[in-house]
Amino acid sequence: MSVTAEIKFNCPVCKKDLSVQVERMKVIRAERNPVPIVVTHGQPEHALTLFIDKEFRLRATSGSDIVQRVQDAELKRRPFVKRFVPFPKAENVSLGGLDYTQITIVALADGKRSIEELAEILEIPEMRVKIVCEQLVRLGKLDSVRVVME
Repeated sequence: MSVTAEIKFNCPVCKKDLSVQVERMKVIRAERNPVPIVVTHGQPEHALTLFIDKEFRLRATSGSDIVQRVQDAELKRRPFVKRFVPFPKAENVSLGGLDYTQITIVALADGKRSIEELAEILEIPEMRVKIVCEQLVRLGKLDSVRVVME
């Protein structure tokens, strides 16, 4: 008797006829019957669970694109990005004595928009917005500029 048994099956995901070599002792010694055997194959890669009984007959197959979903999730994963976000005061603040840029920043600061986003809206350099925000904090017109990790 050979060490492995060939199991032929049709992949429910890609519809291809395939075969896999399964260690006989793995099936014979398994506590469960039928024995679940997981294999991956294909492009995009996907996973299958083959259920093989103690006589090495295929009882069922179950397919999943979980491998592809994991790869997709890894591609979407971004490293943390440090953003500087100006936070408004809880109470209304006087806008007297402020220039147009300062007033606009106070009006747009909502604790969600970053300095980078404000610079894009105002069409001015990001460093200028950062400096103005720090000035507005010192003047008591903004609560703070906080670092937010996303």
